[in-house]
Amino acid sequence: MPILEVKNLSHSYGGNTPFINDAVSDVSFGIEKGEIIGIIGHTGSGKSTLVQHLNGLLKPTEGEVLLNNENIWDNPKEIRKVRSRVGLVFQYPEYQLFEETVYADIAFGPKNMGLAGDELDKRVREICKMIGVKDEYLEKSPFDLSGGEKRRVAIAGVMAMRPEIIVFDEPTAGLDPAGRESVIEIINNYRAATGATVIVISHSMEDMALIADKIIVMNNGKLFMFDTVENVFSNGDELRKIGLNVPIVTRVFDELRGRGIPLPENVFTVKRAVEEITALKAGERNA
Repeated sequence: MPILEVKNLSHSYGGNTPFINDAVSDVSFGIEKGEIIGIIGHTGSGKSTLVQHLNGLLKPTEGEVLLNNENIWDNPKEIRKVRSRVGLVFQYPEYQLFEETVYADIAFGPKNMGLAGDELDKRVREICKMIGVKDEYLEKSPFDLSGGEKRRVAIAGVMAMRPEIIVFDEPTAGLDPAGRESVIEIINNYRAATGATVIVISHSMEDMALIADKIIVMNNGKLFMFDTVENVFSNGDELRKIGLNVPIVTRVFDELRGRGIPLPENVFTVKRAVEEITALKAGERNA
């Protein structure tokens, strides 16, 4: 049974006005516990509107969201509990830091869940250790940290609530390559340590290739594709028709194969590309 299921979900802005906009239309899919799901699509495809339904920030115009087979809107008074079970990390989460110290910012969510004393302290320090927030940062103002460190602290604040599902909206936006790699490592480490389900929106096909088990492709508010990374990126022509593309390294390998170099298809990451080129140079592939 999926941990999260979206059934025939539609959402319209500006209902009952001449300016009605169908942002999401009749979307259905299921996500299994522990999966990392990527969501891609051009600007305006409905990605952010879709994920804001997953923890009840938006209510469907039609359809439903099921968490462990229960409609999250069956009891509207309990929607805050849903938001502690499905965490949402917005784009540029560092802009939401507000407490006087890093410790207080990370502790804010768990404290609102009722944790206190040693239990709260243990939760904060466990998540800091898990994702690399140094002890010496805890009594600093978050505003004294670098941009990458601020983002790490903001992510830690959501992870400290230990949500069953955590949703990231463009978690690597605006970061340099080292920062992007660091955030991807944080997400992978959190999933490995907790078994949580992770959903990641990204414009970066490279990030999707590195992190996702499956990919949802949105187009004009509708579900265009939902499949494994390999199957999605094997449909490069279909992706290009809707303004997307495959990872750059995949395009490079396609070009090299077109020039007669015996390299495999379905290479989506730099790590795999290095392995294949090394094997070719070592004579492990037929020239």
